[in-house]
Amino acid sequence: MKSEVLKIGQISDMHIGDDESLVQGIDVRANFMKALHSPSMADLDLLILSGDLANEDAEPGAYKYFADFIKNSPFPVCVIPGNHDRIDVMEKYLDLEGKIHDGKCYYRYDIAGRSIFFLDSACGEVSAEQLDWLKQEAAKVQGEIILFLHHPPCFCNHRFMDLRFYLRNMLEVQQVLAGIPNLTHIFAGHYHHQFEVKLGRQVVHVAPASQMQIDPNTPYFNLKSSNPGWQVIKFGKDFVDSEVYFE
Repeated sequence: MKSEVLKIGQISDMHIGDDESLVQGIDVRANFMKALHSPSMADLDLLILSGDLANEDAEPGAYKYFADFIKNSPFPVCVIPGNHDRIDVMEKYLDLEGKIHDGKCYYRYDIAGRSIFFLDSACGEVSAEQLDWLKQEAAKVQGEIILFLHHPPCFCNHRFMDLRFYLRNMLEVQQVLAGIPNLTHIFAGHYHHQFEVKLGRQVVHVAPASQMQIDPNTPYFNLKSSNPGWQVIKFGKDFVDSEVYFE
């Protein structure tokens, strides 16, 4: 830490394939590296990969790719699964010791006196066990916390994703999140587009994807851009700020 402000990079929805072949005509490995090596990501204290590390069905080559990257990373890296990931495959390549409970990957990560929470929504829901755990653990922290999960816990006015791939128990999740007084900022991915949604006193920051961006204005799949996007978060003692970037 070079200052009292924690600088966090968030890259989501990488959709890395089993090898270096293009994915849907896109060089997804190059896109990930463009995001990672952007000047905006300089001097990170922490990198978060917020789900859909693998392309379609938990390709082992994707997790080996990230395992090799993490092994040589100059900063710590936290990961959570997305709907295209499988924990049983991920844990063969990535160090998830102590982070998996009854087949779900959720945990608290403390760094520089700040607490970051991670939930597993890979199945399209957040389990009651996770929500109970979050309430109990968040109550142990005196200061502000931030939360990451793959699915946004709200609709985002994305006509394609809201219609087909929303978080199924979002009302239950919203109710629990609203009851956590030291949680104001929630970070997600999954929607392949940037959004910022107000949920009462809380703000949901949805990161774009490094794979590609999906047009939010049509109820069917329509590629908006094959350029990568990512999010940079500043987490200070009494503030949280975020900014989205595109290549």
